[in-house]
Amino acid sequence: MKKTFDIAIIGGGVIGMSLARALAARGAELALFDASVSVPPATNAAAGMLAPSFEHGHGGDCVSEALYHFGAHSLSLWPNYAAALEEETGQFIDFRGDGALGLAYTEAHANELGEQASRVAARGGDASIISGDDARAMEPALSKEILCALWAPNDAQVDPKRLLIALRAAVEKKAVQLFPEKVARIDVEDNGPRCTTFSGEAFSARKIVVAGGAVSGLVDAGLVFPVKGDATAIEIEEGFLTRVVRAPGAYLCPKAGGRLVIGASEEYGRDGDAVDAKAIETLQANAAIAAPQLKGSKELERWTGLRPGTPDAAPILGQTDTGVYLALGHYRNGVLHAPASAQEMTALILDGEASEYLESFNPSRFGKDKALQHG
Repeated sequence: MKKTFDIAIIGGGVIGMSLARALAARGAELALFDASVSVPPATNAAAGMLAPSFEHGHGGDCVSEALYHFGAHSLSLWPNYAAALEEETGQFIDFRGDGALGLAYTEAHANELGEQASRVAARGGDASIISGDDARAMEPALSKEILCALWAPNDAQVDPKRLLIALRAAVEKKAVQLFPEKVARIDVEDNGPRCTTFSGEAFSARKIVVAGGAVSGLVDAGLVFPVKGDATAIEIEEGFLTRVVRAPGAYLCPKAGGRLVIGASEEYGRDGDAVDAKAIETLQANAAIAAPQLKGSKELERWTGLRPGTPDAAPILGQTDTGVYLALGHYRNGVLHAPASAQEMTALILDGEASEYLESFNPSRFGKDKALQHG
């Protein structure tokens, strides 16, 4: 078994897989350690919304303007990224660029959406407030209780589970060596870094990238921590909703095959894979307020996942003082950020080029030697 590579990537979620695909396309000889058979990646908590118009405000003052611009940049890459991935693999990932609606039922909600639209516009984005009637004209299934809505025409979505299947197919076609194991430790020595799995196998690489999620155990627990999210999918008629709808207490994401994903709860510091039945009931109830015909719909599945949160709700992208690279902590935006994260980290790892985005998200912002747990 080969144990020496140009680059080793630890983490098989959408960030790790996207980066592996990009690096392999440049000719790098790669090993990817994917423990997702036993530890579902954060992608499992995702609904696949590509929504910088909404997500840049999540986390309040901690979220920087750079996060919005990085998300908007990554969104601009998504149409070509999706088309190339589908052509490369023959896999359908259900990318939709139909925009998104954010709903308001009260004057307080309406004021919040107005402030959000102003922030997006101030940063060069496209978001506007439309009437409840206009929102219902776009989506007739929506409640008559809606006062107004934020309309973000450039936001999009993708099916995250289909995406992960396609990314795995892509890296397998590019001869990336996949190891279904969890890495226990990283040692940085004079002759280069080495990672050791829990089974005791040691692998050497010129460069190591940690792209694991909230429970990898390789990053300081105070910098990347789990945020548990529950979600559900129900059966709908095709065309019942045609775009993402973000309502108070739930978001609704129509997918191919008559499937509507409803999410997602948030529990900080929680791990484990048990679905919270009460959280699912609350999500379904909130979805039915937005679209009353959903009440009593057949549930197809329910699941949970762990988002990798950070203190400032922004990703960690860059190189540590020990020379190990980090590409993690994307919190709610891993799917959105996948194309740009892969692009930026590939340029850094192979060419030594760090853009202003990487300057904003560098591990050093949390202090020297505080990011990586290593041997």
